[in-house]
Amino acid sequence: MPTFTRLAALVCFGLAAFYAGFEYYTLFDEPPRSANGIVFLALVSAAVGWSFVGRRLGAGLFRNFTLVIQGFILTLILSFILLGFYNAFTMGYNLRYRSLNEAFEGFFDVTIAHLTRMNTPGFLLLLLGLSVAITLAVSLVFWVSERRRLGK
Repeated sequence: MPTFTRLAALVCFGLAAFYAGFEYYTLFDEPPRSANGIVFLALVSAAVGWSFVGRRLGAGLFRNFTLVIQGFILTLILSFILLGFYNAFTMGYNLRYRSLNEAFEGFFDVTIAHLTRMNTPGFLLLLLGLSVAITLAVSLVFWVSERRRLGK
């Protein structure tokens, strides 16, 4: 059932991933020319915000914070899996992967490269700050919505 809390989680996660994606591009020596990856990440993150985080939010602030952290982790996992499928099919079609084993190795190589690049104190602090901001925003929306729903 659509609620304002789920909508708030969708918007917050999508915008946070969009912003974090641009900040992530600054970690590259030579940033990618296209922002398609950022848009893809924002769409996956918005879907996670709507379907996973927004559905489970409650009145507890710490619980909501842990849900937001889990949402970011789920966004990373889903993004890597979808990126791996995309790379396996496109590079397999271009004959750069000759077998399924090479595709798996390529998937893990790309995943490790991205995780290693993300493992900088500045970027991790950015993600922590975004997590706190999203937690406060969606918790406030939840509290206001519940207060309004209960007629107080």
